[in-house]
Amino acid sequence: MCYYIYNNVYLIGTDFICPKLIEFIRSETKEPKLADRLEYLGEKKAGLAEMVLTVLRYVDYYTDDEIEKLRGILTTLNTQNVYERLKTRADRLMLNECYYAAIRSYSQIINGKKDPSLSVVFYSDVCYNMGVAYARMFLFRQAQNCFNEAYSLSRHEDCKKAAMAAGRLAFNSESSNRVEFLDEQTDEEYVIRREIEALMDNAMYSDGYRHIDDIYKNKDEKSIGEQIERWKEQYVRYTG
Repeated sequence: MCYYIYNNVYLIGTDFICPKLIEFIRSETKEPKLADRLEYLGEKKAGLAEMVLTVLRYVDYYTDDEIEKLRGILTTLNTQNVYERLKTRADRLMLNECYYAAIRSYSQIINGKKDPSLSVVFYSDVCYNMGVAYARMFLFRQAQNCFNEAYSLSRHEDCKKAAMAAGRLAFNSESSNRVEFLDEQTDEEYVIRREIEALMDNAMYSDGYRHIDDIYKNKDEKSIGEQIERWKEQYVRYTG
């Protein structure tokens, strides 16, 4: 139960510590003292953070440092509903480059029942962030769809620009050519085209590109093997 709480804290609400769970702790886990304590906190209308931390400290499954780290998260979550917690979880997964897991969380928000208490901007941000996650996995067509949806909600120019860029990159990827564009294009599309070309040209001078280029030129089997292993680790993290 501690493992579930710690790893799903963004999905846990104040109704998680309910009478049914307290009875389970009392009868099934044979921990009447913990059950009594949670019952007492429930009667006092204690917050989510206090009740969850009580369970974690009692069982002593996690270290004090890990529990203190969780305290800060719980303090913020006390003021959020389930969808806001899901977005917080997805955003943190994005920061850790766990893109597929982040997409799953964003999808739960988009595909769930619309919450009238949440603003249009909130849902636009969810779509935009999911587009970023897809783009970082080089799934540009899916990214374009997310950016378009974000723009339809908020009409924010950054969303429109991102959708156009993702569309151009998807076209390039699908045609297997280096940034080829249709002859007919708007002024905005032309600007996006030039920006993408500039980014691709500048990429050749990045440390990452030079490292790969050196490995390719030197035909160093050891370095090639190490690089492949790093890519494998990245893939597992991205899609895990």
